[in-house]
Amino acid sequence: MVGTTRSLSGMHFACALLLGTRVRGQDSPASPLPQYDLVLRGGKLVDGRARTIESADLALRGGRIAAIGKELPFGPGTAVLDLNGLCVSAGFIDLHTHVDSDIVREPLCQNFLRMGVTTLITGNCGGSMPDLEAHFARLEKGGIGPNYGSLIGLGTVRTAVLGTENRAPTEVELQRMRGLVETAMRAGAYGVSTGLIYVPGTYATRDEIADLAGVAGRFGGIYASHVRYEGDQVLEAMREALYIGEHGQLPVHISHIKCTGKPNHGRAQEVIELLVQARAGGQRVSADQYMYDASSTGLDVLFPSEALAIGREQFGKRLRDDATFRAEMHAALLKKMDVVGFGDFRYARIASAKGHPEVNGMLIPEAAQTLLQRNDRDAQAETAIELFAAAAPARVTMVYHTMAEQDVERYLREDWIAVASDAGIRAEVSADKPHPRGCGNNPRLLGRYVRDRQVVDLPLAIHKMTSLPAEQFGLTDRGELRTGAFADLVVFDPATILDEATYTDPLLPPKGIAFVFVNGRLAVHDGKTTGVRAGMVLRHAPGKPPARTSVELPVEKR
Repeated sequence: MVGTTRSLSGMHFACALLLGTRVRGQDSPASPLPQYDLVLRGGKLVDGRARTIESADLALRGGRIAAIGKELPFGPGTAVLDLNGLCVSAGFIDLHTHVDSDIVREPLCQNFLRMGVTTLITGNCGGSMPDLEAHFARLEKGGIGPNYGSLIGLGTVRTAVLGTENRAPTEVELQRMRGLVETAMRAGAYGVSTGLIYVPGTYATRDEIADLAGVAGRFGGIYASHVRYEGDQVLEAMREALYIGEHGQLPVHISHIKCTGKPNHGRAQEVIELLVQARAGGQRVSADQYMYDASSTGLDVLFPSEALAIGREQFGKRLRDDATFRAEMHAALLKKMDVVGFGDFRYARIASAKGHPEVNGMLIPEAAQTLLQRNDRDAQAETAIELFAAAAPARVTMVYHTMAEQDVERYLREDWIAVASDAGIRAEVSADKPHPRGCGNNPRLLGRYVRDRQVVDLPLAIHKMTSLPAEQFGLTDRGELRTGAFADLVVFDPATILDEATYTDPLLPPKGIAFVFVNGRLAVHDGKTTGVRAGMVLRHAPGKPPARTSVELPVEKR
């Protein structure tokens, strides 16, 4: 248990909830009292929407919150869990995940549940399952741990029609792409996503994207973008996203907002001012961020995107067999070192390198020393080339330490920027060294940034993980503590909650989360998943929320 005693033993309580057994009740009075499946008694309810903390009981029935109040009365046979002052919030909603096909193999998504995440939105950065209707049906048949919704990736759409060709679509091809977006929206996609630093998204113009985004806009969808630039041209990239929202007539969501590269440290204020100005002018603009000053993506992004149009397999082959091409890429990598501003690749950590697992977890200079017995700039460039060539067509995944803590905290203070992990499903045990955000993102906010550093208070932090993302994506009856809402809940100890995962040991689960409920069923008990698949596939209901607000928004305090 997590720093408290309860009326029920841990195993007894968990088994009772899983089996639907009535555990404890009050004596029956003369007048009938309400019956509940469970009453959470004596907790502190943290309401992200109201920004309040209040001591109250919370009753569950039929997968929803049935009542909230002081010392709730209940009839015999109602199970009771005494929380003794632990905090209760709505389940965390992670708007930016990458679990698309992996959830079929790992339906519990255990690393997310352990972080208190009860709802996932995937299909981000331009990549998604191509046939959402079939995918959703498969998940509903097999069952899933958390709730699950998806965007349709415009990179996936473009690849289906153009492959990885670096050219504009013909009108016939564009019409086919519109049709794929419409099909996905009718299947329940929440909108469209782009990854404009990745092939083939990098080849799409803003007008092509706006055209396709407009299809999602007609169904009330959102445009979520990993923008084209996150370094020196970050403001240009933000303006492009705003343009697409304006011309596609739909809300804009900036994925994992950041400023990368040493020359751009401290520029969060500029980005915020640009987006706040758009919001104040009535445009619907939102964003999300993760709780780390390091990003994670592929080794591909170190190479020129135009050279990657041939596909990862052929690119790797040319690196191995074409000395002239290899020399060109070597020079491009040296240039990349200068642009990012650290002098070399000391900021680049290897997460997973097929063909060279011995360097997983190492920074590229360390890997160069291991593989080539030297670590100068040329050796680092050669190491990057070797890693790509040895793994192709598989993707080498990386962690990039290119951001500034001051920018992470600056974004965090904005109450319209949600918190999301940008993570995928994590194995229990692995030789890979993925970004620790996949096991620690939400607890890190509550432990490091709320309790220890006091960057934001607890109600605002909960808002950024619950009611805010629910509002941004139109998730009905989720993300709030309200009678009638789905009983997605997290019970945690604010004094002990902590992310344990590190860059060298990234799979460690967090501490301080006592219980997680998904649709009223116990999914996590004292940090361990129960195996219950209570999640629902969430489908966006077609509507038409305005791309612009009718009332001018106030400029947030800074």
